[in-house]
Order: sequence, then structure tokens, then C-alpha cells
Amino acid sequence: MASILINGSPTSEFQFHCGLKQGDPLAPYLFILIMESLHLSFSRAVDAGIFTGIKIDSSLTISHLFYADDAVFIGEWSNANLTGITHILHCFSLLSGLKINLKKSHLLGVGTSNDTITAAALNLGCSVMKTPFKYLGVMVGGNSSTIKAWDDTIGKLKARLSNWKLKTLSIGGRLTLLKSVLGSTPIYNMSLYKVPKSVLHSMESIRRNFFNGNQGDERKITWVKWSKVLASKKYGGLGVSSYYAFNRALLFKWVWRFISQDNSLWCRFITSMHGSQLLKLSPFHSSIWNTIIREINILKSQGVDLISHCKIRVGNGMSTQFWNDTWVGDTQLRYMFPRIYALEVNKVCTVADKLQGSVALSLRRTVRGGVEAHQLDILQNLIGSTILTNLEDRWVWDLNGEGVFRVKDVRNLLDESFLPKDSTATRWVKSIPIKINVFAWKVYLDRLLTRLNLIRRGVQVPSLSCPVCNAAYEDMSHLLFSCDLANDVVRLVCRWWNLTWSPLGSYSEWLSWFNSIRLCSRIKGMLEGVFYVTWWCLWNFRNHLLFATQNPRKDVIFFDIVSRSFTWCRARCNRTFSWDRWLQHPYLISL
Repeated sequence: MASILINGSPTSEFQFHCGLKQGDPLAPYLFILIMESLHLSFSRAVDAGIFTGIKIDSSLTISHLFYADDAVFIGEWSNANLTGITHILHCFSLLSGLKINLKKSHLLGVGTSNDTITAAALNLGCSVMKTPFKYLGVMVGGNSSTIKAWDDTIGKLKARLSNWKLKTLSIGGRLTLLKSVLGSTPIYNMSLYKVPKSVLHSMESIRRNFFNGNQGDERKITWVKWSKVLASKKYGGLGVSSYYAFNRALLFKWVWRFISQDNSLWCRFITSMHGSQLLKLSPFHSSIWNTIIREINILKSQGVDLISHCKIRVGNGMSTQFWNDTWVGDTQLRYMFPRIYALEVNKVCTVADKLQGSVALSLRRTVRGGVEAHQLDILQNLIGSTILTNLEDRWVWDLNGEGVFRVKDVRNLLDESFLPKDSTATRWVKSIPIKINVFAWKVYLDRLLTRLNLIRRGVQVPSLSCPVCNAAYEDMSHLLFSCDLANDVVRLVCRWWNLTWSPLGSYSEWLSWFNSIRLCSRIKGMLEGVFYVTWWCLWNFRNHLLFATQNPRKDVIFFDIVSRSFTWCRARCNRTFSWDRWLQHPYLISL
């Protein structure tokens, strides 16, 4: 039955005759309202002694957990508790019309004999559950530190990489798939459990083989170190990011939530079980929380102190300790001013208590000259600009300007700390496809499969001469810059863009020449993309010359460059421009 409030007055009750369709946006809200009534009923039953939950400490007792359409009831093993659950659910069914399907329900006993559990399950009409079991997609009761526990996650990664994807995707498509789909596949388990090093190695191997185009047991030459691919573009990589940094960043999110004290049930549970001191390990050595804290301490010993990036922003100063919290500067005041702290009477005083009067009022004696007076002066100058407000004190994250914690910030920090860093950032042009940018990145690193590079890797080739001109050894600098064909094509590109052409012998010479060009930044970015397309077309011409059944034509290379760059730039720019303008004056296009 239901009634509607009209101008604050309820109408007469009317009967529901039809439910909501599956997928209706109102359905989850209606379900939450009904489950809230079950929560209130069960809480009253616990208070009345009908059901006895698990008492963690004097302030916390856990009896039931609800998430979406799953309900978990936790309590002491007794016949009274089992009978109480049955009666409560029966009453809830009569009131709400939601009948409990006991055939889909499970009974789990901890520290109870199998015969007792089986008998109780038969009496209730449900099935018996044994550990480990899967709840909400996560294995519960198993040992997550074993390799076998991660077989399902590794299997999902491999399932994403079917052979048809590998055969049909370009290197740009494979890079996009690595960053999006494969990066998010294991996030559910990685967000709670520390992944063993051998499992991380297996997962990275799957991604590495997919990026390099390896199928099954096939092995190809790895031209670029995988750590280089994982590194940020800011440090010369492709910005894929490592699973190690991703896992540790997700784990630290729980530490941040514990520090910020959101007063949630899990936070109160951790406080009851492990204490309120953050980085101190509790006697429960095999617990998930201890594993997380242990990993944060390991990162700190390796030079990455994530806790130091959690700052307190003082509002009214009532929940921040003056001496023991890091609320001004980067260190606790008791360590910055030890002589004044030794004189303090109330060593757990709040900022609000301390700033209401003089700092020296709560000292056990008058400050003497020398070091004590010097430290007191510095302390007073340091906190003199602090102004208390009516807002509550809150924690902020200092790795971004907004103060909001993001997993991405921690992941980037860990990647910067443990992955190789190049002094030169990866050049990336948004107006051309990813595969062309990756090709240009390999040109910069000199990682193309030229004959000279193949010889250095121990691969036998019929000749070291350039297959285009046969005038010099084929290396990257000669093929794309010094070869006669490359000079002719680049000369046409410079004439097309109204640039003064000069012979170039290497990538570094081209980069110096390109940086000297004076053009609008957007137009210059488009010009850089044209040069990337030029190198790519020259490389394709070389490959067709060596491996195609028919010899390619040199006279169509320039037209291919113009047409491809027009198609790609026009599709990726916010402005539209005609073919005639692109062909005649591309440097005058208004973007």
C-alpha cells in the first residue's frame, strides 16, 4: 500500500498492482528503501536480543551487511541465532512481499564441525558454503599471496587478447587497448589485495607480448624495453604505466580513507581490530590491513613517502593536535621545536586550544634565553599567520591543486620513482594517428628494423646496403634523412609548406632545424605531423621494395603524404578546411 503527499497532506492509501520493469531507473531506489526497512528491523532485533552479532570491541558489533541485492548476516553460531534469522526474514517477507529464496542462500560456519553445519543447512533449506568463496567478484577466505589465487585474473587478461585482435589491430590500436581495457580488467582484485611479484611479472609479460605482436610461443626481437614503454610520456615513454604502481596506488587509497576518517563501518572496524595508529602493525600478521601498511612502509624505505603528501588543512582547529599532527610545514612541530615541546604541559592539545592565547601559556615554566627563546620566536612567527574559521579541519592531498585524492597521482609518482626516466619528453602530435606517433617515437630511439640494427641484434641479412639507393649502409639516419629519395621527398614537402630546405643527416639535425621554424603553435604541430607521415611513407616504400611482388612507384610518395596527412589532420582538428587550401597554403589555415 502507498499514499502520496500533496501539499504536505497524505492522500488515501491505494494498492500496488504492477511492479517495475527490469532496468527501470526507479527500481534501485525502491529496492534501497525496502532494504532500509530490513536494516532497521534487524537492528531492532539485535537490540532486543533476538539475534547476537559478532562483538569486535565495546563500541562495535557487526550483525549484517548489505550491498546491492546481497545480504550477509554475521553472528555467533547458535540455534537461537539461526531461528532468529528465519523469523526475521519471514516477517520481512510478509511485510514487503519479497520472498527469500533459500535455495540460493548459503550457510557458512567458522570453527564449527561440518556435521553441525550440514544439519543446520538442511533444517533451513539452504546450501552449505565453504571457504574460499567468491563474494561480489572477490575471493574471500583464500590466501591472496599465492600465485594460484590469481589464476582467474590472469585468465581474464588472456581472454581479452584473442588472436583476431592481434592480427587486425595496428600498434596504435594495441597501445589503446593496453591503456583502456587491459588496464582496467584486474582493477577489482588489485584494489584490495597486494599482487605477488611473480603474478605482476606474468601480467606484464602478457601485455608486453601483445604490444610487440607475439602470438602463443612465438618470440620476436624486443626493440624497446618494456619499462621504457611503461614510462610516462614526460620521461620519454608511452605512458602505459606499470601494474606494480597501479596496485600500490589502489592499496594506498584505503590508507587515505582511513586517514581522512570518513567514520564508515570499515574504518571503525579497522580501528577496533588494529588500533588508531596508522603505520603500526597489529598482532594480526596475515590480515589484509597489515599487508597494506607493510607495503606502505616498504615504499617509504625505498624513498617514496606517500603519507607525507597527506596534509591537514586547519579550519576551526578543534580536531587537529598542535604538536603531533603535520598541519603547518612538512614536519610535526614537536620535532621542529623539541625544546619548546619538552616544556609543554598538555602535549595532546589541539590547534584551537593553543591559538586561543599565547603559545607560552601552557608551558610549565618561563622560556629561558638561548635556544629556547630562539625556537619560541620561530614557532610564533610560523603560526602567526594561521587564522581559524568556522569550517571543520580536513585532510588534503598535495599532489594536485584541488587537494582531492586521486589514484592516478600515486600511480604517476611511483612510476616516476621506479621506471627509467629520459631527459627528453616523448613528442606527440594529436593531429595524426597513434601508430604514426609510435613510429616517430621509434625513429627518435633508433629502433627501426633497418639492416644495420638487424646485424647488431645478430640477424643475418643479405646486404647492408640501402635497398633504395645502394650508396651507403642502411641505418635510420640514412634511410629517412640522407638517402637521395628522402632528400627529394623532403624538398617537395618544404616547397609545399614554403620552407627553406637544407640537407639534414640525422634526427637530431632535423629537430634543431624544426625548432628554428617560426609558425603558430597549432600549425607547427600539424607540420610536425606531416614530417612524421613523410617518414612513415618512406619506410613503407622501403618495405614494399623489399617484400612486395611489384615494385612501388617513387612518383606517388609525395601525393600519398599530402592526401594521408590531409585526411588525418582534418579528421582530428576542430576546424574544417578544404583540399584546395591544404594543397596550396597549409601554413595559412586558420585553426
